[in-house]
Formats: sequence, structure tokens, C-alpha cells
Amino acid sequence: MTIGNDQLIRLRPRIYYLDSRRVNSTNVSGVYLVIGDGITLIETATTLIAPTIVEAAAEIGFDEADIKRAIVTHVHLDHSGGTGWLVSRLPELQVYVHERGLRHLHDPSRLIGSATAVYGGADRITAIHGETLPVPMKNLVPVTDAELDIGAGIGLRILSAPGHASHHLCVFEPESGSLFSGEALGHNHPESGVLQPAVAPPGFDFEASVKTIRKMQKLRPRSICFSQFGQRNDAPFVIEEAERQLEVYRRFILSRLEQGLGTRRIVEDIADLRPADARDAGRREEGDRGEFLRSMLTSIVVGYQTYFQRSGQLS
Repeated sequence: MTIGNDQLIRLRPRIYYLDSRRVNSTNVSGVYLVIGDGITLIETATTLIAPTIVEAAAEIGFDEADIKRAIVTHVHLDHSGGTGWLVSRLPELQVYVHERGLRHLHDPSRLIGSATAVYGGADRITAIHGETLPVPMKNLVPVTDAELDIGAGIGLRILSAPGHASHHLCVFEPESGSLFSGEALGHNHPESGVLQPAVAPPGFDFEASVKTIRKMQKLRPRSICFSQFGQRNDAPFVIEEAERQLEVYRRFILSRLEQGLGTRRIVEDIADLRPADARDAGRREEGDRGEFLRSMLTSIVVGYQTYFQRSGQLS
């Protein structure tokens, strides 16, 4: 397959974005390729996307052996599911992952099991992600907060960024001011301009998310490189909006849970939080994309509900 101009996007002289939405119809994580002494990946997407990463390296003039390392912001399957496939192809690949998530890349069985809360049955998970392969321990490098020299004078700051998950990382490239936010700042939807919280049960923590957002603000990034849906260059607004949206959804969902409403009804009502054009677009979504959108909204409701119960805000 030939990489199209709409799939592989040059953002900076040394930063490319592989937009997974243009590769298949499912909104799994995209992948950033950062050029130093070779290629450093930020995210590995899924096994279905991973072969395209190798093709993207060739497209920008590198051999696949030049893919030297990968950093996964967290181990949820849409962000890290392609890691095992890449390591099987590139046995020297170093994979940087939060120390709390490392064991789940080595043995992804629990990840696959917990993914049913978002995606449904095993067949649905495989259809979206492909087969998720284990990663040998020798390829895994545990990190929390660290400085990583990737050659050619490029240094990356890896930062612990809990909230979406306790094992979440963000990556900051100071020279360009690019912050690779994973899902710590939510999901960017460029067609509508909507920023939506990224809430995943069971590990979502509202207070930790707010602290992480304020930590990101102190970095003063110039651009936010979302894992889904690419880059935005209005970083100050995005960071403020991310915190605002977390609070809007928190109040909205808590009030409806206190009224005794069920998950399905609250998912339907969440459309009222979105601008009219985004609301209408969401209701028109059909097939895989429509089902994926409903799964995401369900995940938000269940994630907040689990958090409320865990923190004693809801009996």
C-alpha cells in the first residue's frame, strides 16, 4: 500500500503524524514519528495499523531498522496494541512505557479483558485492533519522569500524567514546543472544533486529571499533538478548555446519576453538551464509526460513574 498525503503529514522538519483514521475507518490512535538518530515513535496504534508505520518510515527515507524506539503514552489497546507486532518485526526496538503499565504490554490478557467494557465482545476488539501480541521484557524500558536523548540534538521530556489512567505519560519536545498529550487533554475533533474529555473506566481519576492539565500548562507548549485527530496550534486555549470540559461533564453526569437515570439515557443526553453541528454529525454516524462514537460516550459515563463511586460521591 502506498502512503497517501492525507495519511502521513509533516508537522515540523523532524515530526510527522501518521493519521490512522485515513488508514482504516476506526478512530484508533495515530502515531507520531520524531526524527533524531533514527525514528522514535510516539504511540504504536494497533496491530492493524503497525504495518503502515513501517511503510511511513520508508516514505520519509528510512529503513525499518531505523525505527529505534517507541514511547507509548499508556497501554490501552488503541495506543499500544501494535507494540508486540513491531517488536516481532524489529527485535532491537526499545519500548518506553510507564512502570505501572509495563507488565500489561508483556502480558496483554488483562488489557484485552478490560477492553470489553468499552468495545463489547472479543470479536469486536479483534476487528478494531487485530491480534495483540505480547512484548518481551528485554524490549521494555520502565519510565515515569525522564529525559530521553534521541540523537541529533533532540531531547524529549517524558512526564508522568495520570488521570485518564494511572500509568499515563506525556512527552514534550522543547525545541518545537510540541506536547504529545496522549489522552491527558481529551480528544480533539477537528471537523467540529469540539474538545471532549477522554474518560476510560475503571482507572479514570478526575482530580488527577485536573492536576495533570495544570502541569501541562506550566510547560507553555506551542502546539498540542493529540494521539487522536492530530495537532492543534492554539495550546493555551486547548489546555484551558480541557479543564473546563472535564468539569462540565462531571456536573452533567453526576446530576443525572443522582436522578437515577441509566447509562443509555445519559449517553443520549450527552449530545446536548455538544454544539449543534457536532450533535447532528454524531447522530448521522453509522456503521463502525457510529458504534465507536457510542462506545466512547458510554465509556465517559461509566468512567465518571466508577470514579464517583470510588470517591464516595455516589452510593
